[in-house]
Amino acid sequence: MDAERGVQRQFSLRDLAAGLTLLAAVILAHRWFLTFPNRHELGWRDARVELRAVRLDARGIAPFRLAGAWQLTSEDPRFGGISALAIDRGRMLALTDSGVLVRFSAPGQPQGPARIGELPDGPGSASFKRQRDSESLLHDPGGRGWWVAFENRDELWLYDEGLRHALQRIHLGDHGWRANRGVEAMAADSRGLLLIPEGGDSLLGVMGTRARLMRIAHAGGRISDAVAIGPGQFLTIERRLTPLGFRNALVMLDRARSGYRFGGRTTLPLSPFDNAEALAIERLPNGARRLWLMTDDNVQPPLRTLLIALDMPADKRALSR
Repeated sequence: MDAERGVQRQFSLRDLAAGLTLLAAVILAHRWFLTFPNRHELGWRDARVELRAVRLDARGIAPFRLAGAWQLTSEDPRFGGISALAIDRGRMLALTDSGVLVRFSAPGQPQGPARIGELPDGPGSASFKRQRDSESLLHDPGGRGWWVAFENRDELWLYDEGLRHALQRIHLGDHGWRANRGVEAMAADSRGLLLIPEGGDSLLGVMGTRARLMRIAHAGGRISDAVAIGPGQFLTIERRLTPLGFRNALVMLDRARSGYRFGGRTTLPLSPFDNAEALAIERLPNGARRLWLMTDDNVQPPLRTLLIALDMPADKRALSR
């Protein structure tokens, strides 16, 4: 029996050593793989974006009303990985997490070709996706152009109105954000810009080139985007990764005396394979407001790129209930 226990210890140590060796090899291989360029710029060109209507269960999303949902596909290899969305001169302007812009027509509009191309500049090398990890997009409140926040590099860039030139670059400083845990959401406030890192328990108030970190009360899941809906009021996308997949929700964010706090929460009728990443707001001709959401397919099935239209209630107080 003593000899058997000795052999068992020997095998156990061998298994542990083999496991540690394999883990070290995987880590080294991953780091080695990251040294190879994985981003290739193709310039601006026309591409067809197909919109196919999909059914979603609209029960339980009150006070919002589901106005439609579509799955988007394109033959352009850069399409996918959507991380931000805006409305620009009546067309959709989507941004991917590799610095690619997609201009396309909303459902119900004449469906001409989309325009797909890269941001004109950005942090780090254009050959590496990690260094051009663009996660949020916002039209400058002063009309100077477009703000884009880059994760991992923790930088904020301002581009001109036509997204042809970079105008300003701001380093956000070292806030201890881990890899892929930097700024995911951005919205305009009367005090400047609000940048929300993915953790969702704090935000960065940016005024000029100065940034101030503030805590958010009642934090829940991770935040992926935000839009302003009124003075000191915002809607955010909250996502939680569970053993069964993603759970997505719209959550109110209000300015409070001591900073900001999360409030009312509405679960989105998405599948566990749908990762809500982008949010924009549009004023309709009748004065009503519509939310547009997009999901991130991570350029990998079975995840999908969805576009979802939600009409907001006329009374904003319904969102806090």
